[in-house]
Formats: sequence, structure tokens, C-alpha cells
Amino acid sequence: MSDTGRSEPQRLAKRLAAQLPCSRSDAERYIAGGWVRVDGAVVEEPMARVHDGQTVALDPKAKLESLDSVTLIWHKPAGRALPDVSPLPDALAAELFTNATRFKGDRSGVRPLKAHRHKLLPVAPLSTPMSGLMVFTQNPGVARKISADSAQLEHEWLVEVAADPELDDEVRREAVLKSIGKALFFDGWSLPSARASWQSEHRLRLAIKGTRPGQVEHLCERAGLQLVAVRRLRMGRVALTGLPVGEWRYLLGYERF
Repeated sequence: MSDTGRSEPQRLAKRLAAQLPCSRSDAERYIAGGWVRVDGAVVEEPMARVHDGQTVALDPKAKLESLDSVTLIWHKPAGRALPDVSPLPDALAAELFTNATRFKGDRSGVRPLKAHRHKLLPVAPLSTPMSGLMVFTQNPGVARKISADSAQLEHEWLVEVAADPELDDEVRREAVLKSIGKALFFDGWSLPSARASWQSEHRLRLAIKGTRPGQVEHLCERAGLQLVAVRRLRMGRVALTGLPVGEWRYLLGYERF
């Protein structure tokens, strides 16, 4: 083989498989698992090209682990628009779910990988003005379960409304709660009643099963309230507790919606 032929770059997986040695599929798993460095930098793409002169090293702690699907919990900022597509584009996932924005209190023990930002399905998305808990999952089973149980899955919301002198009246405040608590026919769906309580003069906490897009806004408008902000605090048994705006974490192994 000529010198030119030897200098041609080759796939990282092929190089690693020959170097260890191991099967090509095992080499791809090591690379996708974040265990391989090229010239000291972690490379997670088996298709990456390397030259003969580059140093390829396997982490001494490397394990041949399967890449399990993950579910991410994100605190969406108000005003952040997301494309109405599924799955989430990889480029956008890479922008949102970085090591810098990962919640410092994440107790999952999961090593973040590029593979975790691929084919993320948004579940029960929030509209652009809304903030709060959003779920992205690689597991179609998780997405199906949430969708299949949507009629029974309770969403908890914190709603801020505009100042209104009428809300100083206790009778008016009780009337608002009764209005929100009535079952309604909305967007072609017959929906159950919501539970509501006043948290302060301008804040309401709502708990609604089977929440559909626009339902929270409709309930508040029907009660004569002018919305200022809406934040989702909880979906089922998974809550936003302690997660700062714009940050994300992995769903813990024992958490269930």
C-alpha cells in the first residue's frame, strides 16, 4: 500500500476495533458510550474519521453497556418557542440540554451522552407563553403511557392573573373557584372539573386531569380572569420542585408519572 493510502483517515470504530481488538459493534458501543478519546478529547460518533497519527484511547473504566433510553425533565422558560415537530431536532436538543444547563442537584447518576439528545419525543408540550415542567423522552413506551393515561393524568398549574379590584371581594373570589371547578365541553372534548385554590391575591393553583392545549386559558377566561402567566408545576407524580428555569435533569429510576 502506498504512503498516500496509509494516510487516508478511517472510521473511529474500525480503528478502535483493530486496536483493542474487539468486534466492530463493541467498538461502536464503547464510542457511543463516551468511553473513547481521540488526542485527549472524548468523541462519541463511531463514524468520526481519524488519521494514523492521532492517538485513540479507551477509558480504563470503560464498560460495554447498552444505551438505555432516557427521559428528561426541563423547566421551560416563558416565551421560549419550540417547533411543533416530533422528535425534537438534534441541533435544538444539543442547544437546550448541555452540561452547563444540567441541574446541579440531578441525583440520577447518569453520565450525559450525545446519544441522549437524539430522537427526544416532547410529551404534553407547553405553548410559547407558558413556563414550567416539560418532558422529553426517547422511550416510546413512556410517551404512549402518558398519552394513553392522559384522561387520568393530573397536571398542576400556578396561574398569575391581572390585578382586579373585584378580586378583593370574597364572594367574587369564591365565584371564580366555582366557575373553574365546573366541568366543561372544550375543543370538542367533554372534560372533567378542575380543582382550584387561591395562593395569594393574584395567584391560583389549578389541578386538572386530562389537560388539553388551551384548557387552562379557557377556564380562566370563562371565570372572568385576565391571565398574566401560567406555569406547570407537576405532571402526575413528577414535579418541578427545585429545578431552576432553563435547567434540566434526568428522570430518576424510581419516578413514575
